[in-house]
Amino acid sequence: MKLSSSYVFICLYLSCLVVAGQDNGKTGREQKYDFQSTLQAHRKGETAKEFVHKDTTAETEVEYIVATLQYAPYDDLSVGGLAVLEENARVFIQYAGEAKDMGAQIIVFPECGLTSMTFGLTWDVFMTQTQVVPDPVDKEVPCEYGDVKNSSKIIKELSCAAMEKGMYLVVDLAEQTNCSETAFGEDLAFSETSDVSGAPPGCIFHNTQVVFDDAGAVVARYRKKHLYGEAVFTPGTDPDSAATFETSFGVTFTLLICFDILYETPAVSNIYNLGIRDVLLSTAWFDELPSLTAPQIWKGFSQGNNVNFVASNIYDPPGGLLGVGIFRGVYSEPDYYIYDTSSGNTLIVGKVKTKSAAPSAKRHQPGASEVFNYKAFDDLPLLGPTQMEKRQTNAMELMMNGKKIHKQNTNQNMEIEYFREDLSHYNNVILERTSPGDFAFQELCHEDNLCCNVTYEYPAEEPEDIVYMLIAYSGIVKKLEGLYLQYVQVCGVVLCLNETVDSCAHFDEAHVPESAFRAYSLSGTFSDRYIYPSVFTDALQLFSPEKWNYTLSESPDHYHAIIHLHEEVNDLSMLNLYSRWFSRDPNH
Repeated sequence: MKLSSSYVFICLYLSCLVVAGQDNGKTGREQKYDFQSTLQAHRKGETAKEFVHKDTTAETEVEYIVATLQYAPYDDLSVGGLAVLEENARVFIQYAGEAKDMGAQIIVFPECGLTSMTFGLTWDVFMTQTQVVPDPVDKEVPCEYGDVKNSSKIIKELSCAAMEKGMYLVVDLAEQTNCSETAFGEDLAFSETSDVSGAPPGCIFHNTQVVFDDAGAVVARYRKKHLYGEAVFTPGTDPDSAATFETSFGVTFTLLICFDILYETPAVSNIYNLGIRDVLLSTAWFDELPSLTAPQIWKGFSQGNNVNFVASNIYDPPGGLLGVGIFRGVYSEPDYYIYDTSSGNTLIVGKVKTKSAAPSAKRHQPGASEVFNYKAFDDLPLLGPTQMEKRQTNAMELMMNGKKIHKQNTNQNMEIEYFREDLSHYNNVILERTSPGDFAFQELCHEDNLCCNVTYEYPAEEPEDIVYMLIAYSGIVKKLEGLYLQYVQVCGVVLCLNETVDSCAHFDEAHVPESAFRAYSLSGTFSDRYIYPSVFTDALQLFSPEKWNYTLSESPDHYHAIIHLHEEVNDLSMLNLYSRWFSRDPNH
């Protein structure tokens, strides 16, 4: 249906007034509440209270400086698993020094950054890639250990680095537990009674984030709960609070490893139950089009949950892995991120403002100057023949007022492998062309009372070989060839190569004509509040956050989410509201 220009702009103006009256997403109903009873009431279909961050007494604004790394790890196992750990740890420590020089108080390293994504094919090799992690309850400082076995060597080195530099290190590694002395020999006997088939008797392995504080002590040990095809590892069973730690500079963080971001535990529960607003992710993220590339899900998680989100990722574009960023969602400040196949090993350092969820922590306020740096270290020496070629990174400029980040676009011919969501089971409708100056409205619904609406126009005549569709879906999606089943609800406007839905989500292969399409808003009615908004361009970059806003309101029987765009997106590839309905997961 077509709408007049005046009608559309009046609606948008009134929407903006409503948003302004909410004081950046806060409402008068923000108060303490019982998270579990609220969640259960909502899942039972009862009228639920509004989901907000748990109120904290003596809440204080805090600033901190964080560093995060995109890294291609050394992976030549011909030199031995321990040698791979030693080399990657050495480079990590060098990055930590660079970050410290730029004022960072904490640095995050990627998943598999120490081990690499190459694991030994035999248990004797794999064992040399694992470490023993002390219990954080004991507040041990591994740097103070005397002579150590190989299984504690890297832990000790990282502890000493944290102590020497006086900064927090967040490191992902392969953890071994309950392994006997005989498990370290070269001639390991395979056992059908092991916890993992063929593992040394009694051994259990975890994909684990370890946090060293600024005195070198192990203060957190989070064992990944939601594994992604990682048969060698056992999922963690510790309470979600095990993924949290309080810092000496007055901020409490919660931890995540990769696939965890698409589940309720630990991050979502810690955000809404404990009031934590700062999330640290170590990941080896495989990009999926059209909704789950790294910057889309990171930005969406940050904005949808009103949290700061720091992501450290593996760099391997042919494998579908790249990206690094700091998303400052607590105060809706500009994002710092890089998503560029030419970026190589890249360190980002930035200042973040938050609302402390740790009133007992000591306060440390960094200086008032804005901080943003990124450095490429492809010339760091690595062992063996797998040293990365030196790459020229893209130019980046941060405006001194902190409002805009300009990046040189180098992504038109990306050499990157993507997963692609099967859209054949989505409802879809072509967004018919309009005459310049005419506005249109389109609605599309699916199961579970999901309805999606878009307001748009085509401001100029463009070639017919570019198509935009509105898609809607509520149901189960399959990940890793059906190994994992997740219940999602999606409203999206997606670029397609032709009028068949199978051609959508291939916008990395297309060129979008200038001003080919203009969306003004996308909205949807969802069954749960975990909705992650994003606006993605055909240059595979996020649309500037100051040019659009996201609001969420609650009715007795649904949540209403809306993206308003204030300026034209001349190269739109995906306008997206991606929601997870955790209680409907088949194995919930």
